[in-house]
Amino acid sequence: MLTQTLCRFAPRRHRVYRLISSLAADRFEIYRVEGGLIYLNLHEHPMMVQMAMGTYEPAKHAMIRRHLRPGMTFIDVGANMGDFTLQAARLVGSTGTVISIEPEPENHSVLQRSIELNGYANTRALPIALSDRDGTASLRICGLSTAHTLSAEFKGMRKVTVQTKTLDSVVAEQQLKRVDMVKIDVQEFEIEVLRGAQQTLRANPQLVMFLDLPKRIEMRRVIAEFLAPFGFTYYPDCDEQAPTRDIPPAGFEVAAMRI
Repeated sequence: MLTQTLCRFAPRRHRVYRLISSLAADRFEIYRVEGGLIYLNLHEHPMMVQMAMGTYEPAKHAMIRRHLRPGMTFIDVGANMGDFTLQAARLVGSTGTVISIEPEPENHSVLQRSIELNGYANTRALPIALSDRDGTASLRICGLSTAHTLSAEFKGMRKVTVQTKTLDSVVAEQQLKRVDMVKIDVQEFEIEVLRGAQQTLRANPQLVMFLDLPKRIEMRRVIAEFLAPFGFTYYPDCDEQAPTRDIPPAGFEVAAMRI
């Protein structure tokens, strides 16, 4: 109860996030967020405290709130604990669809429990990873639940074999008539996910896409070149007052739409 109370009433500062994380028990507990109830282990990292307090990536949450409507379809690629999945499930309502993709077994289990806790029948959690081909791959397991990756750039981690599919395959298998919004957070594996989504990108001109960009500038260039034919306008840090035709050279969060 102490950590729930602190999350509700404590000041929203990084020093406080670290303090609450250090005080929290090392176990999953239920917290209330915008999308409903969610299982989080606050002791894992201050980032989990931010999720519980509703201060994790607030600009992205706000932009989703502005553009996602009842009846729409949202795909969450790299869902982790599911804070964006749950937000989307509430916004699209019973007439909409949320496809939540999380390959790491423990993350997926917690995600599924949170979906069931809220009774979101409109949401399906798939225990797969997205790539540029269907098959299997080695998921590198990091000590932090948000940092697992298929990227071969990350060395020396424990690995588990996971099923991979393209986004286009998922859209076909789930019989989605349209895709309105996609959030992609896959730890330096973005270009592979995008290459497996070409049909989806072409077929949905109204699509709103959120990308967490890789740190390496050369990978940003590759993403920019790949996306150039699709005609996106980009919004660094999800700021709709600052559109640009170019992938930003710095920062991590970017939204993309076709105007």
